Formats: sequence, structure tokens, C-alpha cells
Amino acid sequence: MNNPDDELLFADEEDEVLTVEPASLPMPETPLEPRPSLKVSNAQPSAWKVLIVDDDEDVHHITRFVLDGYRYQNRHLILLSAYSAKQALEILAKNEDTAVVLLDVVMESNDAGLQAVKHIREQLKNPFVRIILRTGQPGYAPEREIILKYDINDYKDKTELTDDKLFSAITTSLRSYSDMVLLELFRADLEQKVEERTRELREKNLRLEQLNREKNEFLSIAAHDLKNPLFSIQGFSHLVKTSYDQLNKKQIQEFMYLIESGSERMFLLIKNLLDVNIIESGKMQISPSFMVLNEVIQTLLKVYAAKADEKNIQIAYQSIDDSTVFADSSATEQVLDNLISNAIKYSAFDSKVDIYLEDKARCIRCNIQDHGQGLSADEQQKLFKKFSRLSTRPTNNEHSTGLGLFIVKKLMDAMGGVVGCHSEENKGSCFYIELPKFAD
Repeated sequence: MNNPDDELLFADEEDEVLTVEPASLPMPETPLEPRPSLKVSNAQPSAWKVLIVDDDEDVHHITRFVLDGYRYQNRHLILLSAYSAKQALEILAKNEDTAVVLLDVVMESNDAGLQAVKHIREQLKNPFVRIILRTGQPGYAPEREIILKYDINDYKDKTELTDDKLFSAITTSLRSYSDMVLLELFRADLEQKVEERTRELREKNLRLEQLNREKNEFLSIAAHDLKNPLFSIQGFSHLVKTSYDQLNKKQIQEFMYLIESGSERMFLLIKNLLDVNIIESGKMQISPSFMVLNEVIQTLLKVYAAKADEKNIQIAYQSIDDSTVFADSSATEQVLDNLISNAIKYSAFDSKVDIYLEDKARCIRCNIQDHGQGLSADEQQKLFKKFSRLSTRPTNNEHSTGLGLFIVKKLMDAMGGVVGCHSEENKGSCFYIELPKFAD
């Protein structure tokens, strides 16, 4: 780069300046598709791409000679060459990361370079590449007019472009290009963060709307389900209080039974609502350990013997030699309590409930088969959802909160188990759970 005499790189072109009508720029044979925006990579380029566009071979040689060994930000140059505006556009379409274009004006037409500028900015939609217009015939492209009309970054008369000035122009252009790319990366990163934050807020808003709907549904169901038993308790207790002397023992016992039944319904609903609140607030404590499944089932069968006798339902239980599972004993008891209770609720009088265990490779499966009304395929899709109300009803006016199976599913998920159902209309339903045999 040492040139003490500061020799001119490009001699004056001797062509006489003529006034001619500008010709349109021939476009590449393959149409260039418009780009909505230039893709900027996060990775730092290993080299700066500079495109030399001139129809004079000597200009290419001299430019390469002057820029030989040039480095900026510790990265060298990759010099690309085009000998027409058409060829330049084809190269730029394939090299979107070109940093600088040294562009001649008069090539295949008198304004080929100027038309190329318009195409780069408007069709290729590339605002980043720095365009240095250099011409040996300034009459075709008066500087003031060109600067105002075209989106170029520098204008050089070839007669003025020494090696030092070329060095300065390239350095200034690369600095500008680097800054613009860096700003674009910041902008894209900020835009992505804004988009992500907007998406998060939208998702949270949808979740809040869902929670609000669930809250309204909860209040409606809770008010309805608590109002009826509370009304019964208040009404029958008032009758006992005000008409005690007129009531016989059987009537008092019947009223007390209805009061007890109403309080049990209220207690069950409140208990289930509290369980749901604990589960959804993330406060549910699960402490799995090795336990014998058979012992839990035997205890529950004693609890539900009386309710089964009321409907003359026979419960048949088939165990296995080793029913040890790795699960939370309290949660497992709550799950089986719910499923056995439902089997009795939804079984017809004088029917049967079959409970049997199966020893699988990595789990113990407990099946609870009733012989009730069964479920349609559509209703099976509603199982295990909160407040799901099905068309099948308990066979002795037993009460259901619509929360039991939802709680069962959440407890089984927390223990790493599985719950499911096989059912057919008019042939009953088989609910099953699978609990792991090992502590994985």
C-alpha cells in the first residue's frame, strides 16, 4: 500500500461525453425473486466480500493489486468480479452477505450501474451492502443528481481514485456495513424477544381466560351442589325441631338419615374441591414407597361391604401372590376408594363387581369391572376431566361431584402410574390402574 507519489489508479477515459437517452438494464435470464428482507447471520464472517463491477479488465487487475493483503477487523477480503450489471446482480443474488460493491456506471448501457443500484435496493431488498459508484465518465452521472436520486453510499471519479483513497473508501464502507449488520442483529434479537414475550403474554392471557371460565363454572357447580343438600339439612332439621312431638320414631330416623346424607354430600364436595386446589396449586405431597396393594384393597372392601349389600351387589376379588408396588399409600387408597365407590354407584341392583390384579413385567394392574350401563365412545373422551358430567347416572340416587376421576388421574400421574377405562354401552365399564413395581 506504500505509494509515495500517490499515483492515480485510473487514468482519464478519453471518450467524448455525449448526451444519450438512458437504456434500461438487461435483467438476468432467470428472474430474481424479491426478498422481503436480507438474512443476517449471527456468526461473524471469516472474510469481507467485495464485488468489483466494471467492463474494463484492467480495472479489476488494478483494484485487486491495490487491495492485496488488505484486512479489516482482522478479516481479509474476498474479491468477486463482474463485467456487467447483469452479471453483478446474479452474483449478488447468490452472495447476500456481500459487504461492498465497487460499481461502474457505463457498461452494457449508459446507465447500467444506476439501474443496478435500483435493482439491488428495490428488488433484492438489500439495504446493507455499501455501494461505491465510480465512473470515468461523470457526464453520464452528475454527482449531485446521482447522490439525490439513487441510494448509493459514495461517489468517486476514477480520475480521483488513488490507492489511498480507495483504501479509505473501502475501510469506511466496511465500518458502515459492520455497524449496520450489528444493529440489524440487535434489532432482530429484540424483535424475537418482543415476539416471544408477546406470545407468552398471549398464552398467559388465554390461560387466565380459561381459569376465569373454570372459576365461574366452579362457582356455579359448587353453589348448585351445596345448595341442595344444605336445603335438605335445614328443612328436615327444622321439621324435627318444630314438630318433634308430632313425629314418630320412624319419621325422625328417616329425617336424620336425610340430614346425614346431605351432610355427607357436602363434605364429599368440599373435600374434593380442597383436593383439586391442592393438586392445581402444586402443593400435593407424593411420597412413594414399597407397599402391598392387596392390603389396601382388602381394607376398602370392608368399608364398602355395607353399601354393596344395600344394592345386593356381589364383589368378587381375585388377588395375586405378590402385589407389592412402589407408590404413595395414601394416594393409592384415595384412587381405589374412588374407583370402587363408582363401580358400586353405577352398578344395577342384584349385579356384580369384579376386582382382580394382574402381574405385568414392570407394574401391577388392578382392574375394577362393573356391570352397569357402560359409556359411549364420546363420553369416554370426557373421563378424567374436571367437572365432567356424563349421561349415565348412579342407580340408587347416589351423589357425584364430577371431580373424582379428575383427582384420580392427577394422583396417578404424580405417582408415575396409569389409569384408563374400557367400556361398552349396556355392558358395563372396566376401570384400571397400573402402578410400578420398582423404584426407577
